[in-house]
Amino acid sequence: MAPALGPDNGSFQCELSGHEIRCRHQQTQKEINISINNLICILPRGNELEAPRHVMLFLWLDENESGVSRECMSLQSIQVLSWPVQLSEFVCPGIPPYLGTFTHEQVEKVDIHVIISITSGTRTGMSVFENIVSPLLSQLGVREYEVHETQTAQTIVELCHTKLIPRAQANIKQTIILLSGDGGLTDIIDSFHGTAIQCLAKPNIALIPTGTGNAMASSIGLLKSRAAGLFTLLHGHPAPIPAFSATFSAGSRLVTEAGSGRVSINSHWQSKTGHPTIYGGVVASWGLHAALVADSDTAEYRKYGAERFQMAAKEILFPSNGDDPHKFRGSISFTWRDRQTNKQQTEVLGCEEHMYVLVALVSSLEPGFTISPLSTPLDGCLRIIHFGPMTSEQAMGLMSNAYQGGKHVNDARVTYREIESFRITLHEVDERWRKVCIDGKIIAVEHGGWLEVQKVSGHYLNILIPP
Repeated sequence: MAPALGPDNGSFQCELSGHEIRCRHQQTQKEINISINNLICILPRGNELEAPRHVMLFLWLDENESGVSRECMSLQSIQVLSWPVQLSEFVCPGIPPYLGTFTHEQVEKVDIHVIISITSGTRTGMSVFENIVSPLLSQLGVREYEVHETQTAQTIVELCHTKLIPRAQANIKQTIILLSGDGGLTDIIDSFHGTAIQCLAKPNIALIPTGTGNAMASSIGLLKSRAAGLFTLLHGHPAPIPAFSATFSAGSRLVTEAGSGRVSINSHWQSKTGHPTIYGGVVASWGLHAALVADSDTAEYRKYGAERFQMAAKEILFPSNGDDPHKFRGSISFTWRDRQTNKQQTEVLGCEEHMYVLVALVSSLEPGFTISPLSTPLDGCLRIIHFGPMTSEQAMGLMSNAYQGGKHVNDARVTYREIESFRITLHEVDERWRKVCIDGKIIAVEHGGWLEVQKVSGHYLNILIPP
């Protein structure tokens, strides 16, 4: 049963006990226990002439629900008289400027867009919006915003080019509340960087993770608790999003419709060399990582959430016919900058058989899976992780070390370093092994085709990160 709401229901006094907030009703002495992981904020209510009043907003799991996932939760509130000093960081004195400023002295307009990726993860975006985000905005007094639901794979791209980019170029302040995984974020990054036109007002993105892996959210701290993304919406501060460009040979095609469709890379632009280009902000990969992301992108796999990646990985590493895992064939080179001379150097990997090659701008691919332990949030450093063919058991052991704080990079068989760019020429015949992953998007490169990834300069977007 949800707690009693509203000012007419009296107030609670709160104390902290471990990771729980114990709230006792002033009149009835009824107690409510709230996990600190579910606390969003403490908001002031009333005006200067009234006695001080505050409302505590938190996520609440209905007793009738057996799960603990956020989609089963709703936003609830209680009026509070007091709270322990340890909760001071949750006190929100007013609406943050990126949600608009409304005072007696000034009104600063901000265009607010809520984008709901309907198909992200286990398709929980709409329920999270209706049960949590929309009521939260109402509690804040934010009522003017546009809601956009994804209808196709191109919805976010079209929205960027018809509304978000023109408004940014017109110096209109915008905040994008994005209920999505990495794919929706990549659509925005790809669209803004692809314009190659300077935006006068960089939009702020408030990411509410609803995807499967949620690499960006994991890396910047939005999954430390169930309410972390909502807490950051109120208390966070904007930071620039670094990006990379992924340029492909002309015959490459974007994989769609859970693997059954192939379409041209839908760029509104081409790179300087005339080849199709996608911009990303998370990872680019080929080999085991790209193959498992591609293989697990089906309705059957997606219902398992993040577990789908491990399930697909086991099927690739332990083929049903008993064969050894596939050896990915191709040539790889990368550039890096010599710290002493500040000159760029080029290195070619001596082997042409590989198991895993991935470059990352983030530290984690999913909660607990630290792929690049030296990466710090949004540091702009592109790092490569590579290892060659090995037995299934050895590969599983190596990847298990990534769940131990990224210990896999200490293995002598792993290449791990900061780079400026890298290039792969694929020598595979079977298309299954010619699939490349860019922030969750799958691109099938033609036989003998290539991929080149490099850091890009300039920032077109900000993302809210926890304080």
